[in-house]
Amino acid sequence: MTSKTISLTEEIYNLLKKMKLPHESFGDTIKRLCENFTAENLSKWLDTTEGWEDMTEEENDEFNRATKQFQENYKPFESE
Repeated sequence: MTSKTISLTEEIYNLLKKMKLPHESFGDTIKRLCENFTAENLSKWLDTTEGWEDMTEEENDEFNRATKQFQENYKPFESE
């Protein structure tokens, strides 16, 4: 298998490091995230989950704030 080298800012590297599981390589982490967290998957989930269609703009804004805060603070495992 061939490989490619990519450059990341330190900020992006640190975000990726937070998402990395202990047994994963960084490549495995990127693959997992790209396969699971796509706009298409999110759209399908929202379409099949009840309660979103009648959300007010204020509720939507609060949901987006909470989601962003979670993403900024989420640390699945501490790196060793």
